[in-house]
Amino acid sequence: MKRLSLFALLLTSPLCFSQGSEQKFEPKTLMKPLPAIENAPFVKAPKATTVGNDDLVLALSINGHARAYPINMLTGPRREIINDTLGGTAITATW
Repeated sequence: MKRLSLFALLLTSPLCFSQGSEQKFEPKTLMKPLPAIENAPFVKAPKATTVGNDDLVLALSINGHARAYPINMLTGPRREIINDTLGGTAITATW
């Protein structure tokens, strides 16, 4: 019975269109996208004093170069995406 209910809900959803439908997809903006951080400052691991032993990091290694992005620094009001270059490769770090 739940499958029938879900199927009926999907058929009546505004996102479910049949071919030739007059309805037009018009996405809504819920919030303004945050700008990516460009040219983020970084320090070598021995000098990283703001990252504790138990802190989570997003770590990456490319062509012998490594970088770690502390998760607590990626969750602030302006910190969701960092565009960076690592080992000669353009990357995006996000959380």
